[in-house]
Amino acid sequence: MTQNLPRFPPRPTDTAPLYPADELMKLQSIMDNRQGQLPPQPPSPPRRTTWVGKALALVGVAVVSGFVWWVLQPSDPVDQPVAQPQKTAGEFEFTTVPQLPEPVKDSDCAAHATGQTQAFLKTTPCLQLTRAFYTAKLPDGRAVFSSVSVVKMRTADEARQLRELTQKDGTGNVKDLVLDKAISVPPLTTLANGGYASEQRDQLVVIVESDSPVKSADALTHNKEMKKVSADAIRLASSFGS
Repeated sequence: MTQNLPRFPPRPTDTAPLYPADELMKLQSIMDNRQGQLPPQPPSPPRRTTWVGKALALVGVAVVSGFVWWVLQPSDPVDQPVAQPQKTAGEFEFTTVPQLPEPVKDSDCAAHATGQTQAFLKTTPCLQLTRAFYTAKLPDGRAVFSSVSVVKMRTADEARQLRELTQKDGTGNVKDLVLDKAISVPPLTTLANGGYASEQRDQLVVIVESDSPVKSADALTHNKEMKKVSADAIRLASSFGS
């Protein structure tokens, strides 16, 4: 009786190779030849930076540079005063009156002057006289009226002489528009009893007289208030005339 022995699967080394050695060598040779026949691959083109990338890069550099500049700036002293904007408006708010909404002009200054001022303007004629009329309110609500006159002389020296003459007491002046009867503001018949102010601008002399129908408690206080209004009204001359 023949004894049945167990069967085991053969080991890898017991099996024959899938490809004979000479076949493997032929296959390797064919692959080497084909690889040698392939054209060489061109090198990868250099990466180009687009204009968007360049712009972003420049922005980044600017931001960093600005930050560095800001950090390096010295700090302002704590007690350094902050610059305030210049006040362009005056103390009082002036408006024209319906009777005379626009300035009036004349080339005969002597005809609209009094006293020694008139005599001076006769011998030293002006080139032009421009006058305008305004009203404003005092802090207590009283109405005040201002006559602004601009006299244009031939030279700056003549303008200086005219201003010096009108600044003296008792030498007359260029007539305000109430005195010249161009404006009616009852009970006032002139603004010369209120407050006076003047300024020279090269060939120009600006003369302002102001008064209110309602007087202050005493004459000195009233005159001081009216001078303050006249001094502020000088700036109005810039709007109408050379």
